[in-house]
Amino acid sequence: MVETPSEELSLRDIVEVLKRQKLWILSPPLAFGVLALIYGFFIAEPRYASTATVNVSPVQVQAQLEQRIQVQGQNLLTFEGLKALAFSEEVTKEVWETLKQEGKLPTAWQDQGGTPGLERMVKDFKIKNETSRQQVVPQGQVPPVVASLSVEAPTPEVAARAANLWAEAVTRRVNRIPLARLEANLQALEEQVASAENVYHEAQTRWEAFRRTNTLEQDLAELYFLQGFTPTASSQVILLGDQVYGERLRLQKDLNDVEVALKAVGMQDRPSLLAKRAALQAKIAQVEARIALLRERVAKAQVEQDRLNQALELAKNAYLALSQKKTDLQIELASSQNSLAQVIAPAYPIYEKVAPKRGLLLALALALGLMLGVMAAFVAEALRPPRAEAAG
Repeated sequence: MVETPSEELSLRDIVEVLKRQKLWILSPPLAFGVLALIYGFFIAEPRYASTATVNVSPVQVQAQLEQRIQVQGQNLLTFEGLKALAFSEEVTKEVWETLKQEGKLPTAWQDQGGTPGLERMVKDFKIKNETSRQQVVPQGQVPPVVASLSVEAPTPEVAARAANLWAEAVTRRVNRIPLARLEANLQALEEQVASAENVYHEAQTRWEAFRRTNTLEQDLAELYFLQGFTPTASSQVILLGDQVYGERLRLQKDLNDVEVALKAVGMQDRPSLLAKRAALQAKIAQVEARIALLRERVAKAQVEQDRLNQALELAKNAYLALSQKKTDLQIELASSQNSLAQVIAPAYPIYEKVAPKRGLLLALALALGLMLGVMAAFVAEALRPPRAEAAG
């Protein structure tokens, strides 16, 4: 009995159709299965995968506040930022060029036609966030970012080499982020140190020139002699007493002796004493003038000496402070090398193929073939010419 188009097919009718058209149902799965096996065993290029793991630690920021050092952790990169950096052209091109120089660049990753080899290579690169959300860290600090970098390649050795090159390039770029800031600060500080050193040398030169050309020590010695004072170890002056006199004191004593003699002698000796008194007074006036001049010169020289001393001390302290800061920054720069991002698990060749997955290919081919076969069976049944009904 042949069904008319208006009639609804029952399950029994469908089974009968499938039985009649079993050739169409079995042929496509068989053909697709054979093609899948041929492709999987003879055509498809084998693929191997290798994985390297990197760790990005938080930046340790030191801030000196009221003579106390506070250390705080700050995120350098999130996983998304690390992923963007990993797939940047600068990083991936470095891997591609290194493999090319080493003669390990697979044919699939070489420039072909209008498609650059770099684009082909990047399609086989994968990054995955491995950061543990349950990781326990001290309060006030942030957990590190852990990521796995996987590469698929035609050989296990190339996959491992490419994964390690990729991980190394990523860690170098991550470590360069804070180093660039430190290097910029160091360069600026070196310029400040050079400027401070020039100021210090100029202050030293002015001080030495002052010491060579000034007469402060001689003027002080002469002033002390004229006044009858001398400096002690504590930079104070004392009167030497009656044993040794300065020029002014000696002249004053002689003048006092003449005054006493004038009161005691007679008229015949007074002219000579008066002449002697006038000469002594003139000498005393000359000494006083000399003392006044020396005092003025000494005062000016001491002011200039104090100014140069202060300028020299300030320049020296500024130079030493900047030099120490430069040394500290150099130590920090050296200690920061490779301290943020590290390859904690390098890639090794894995000789287990990840592609082609022959079982999966065969299953998909059979499923696709079966679906097409069923469709072809119903089409063939619909196109089959109707059979004449047997006479009753």
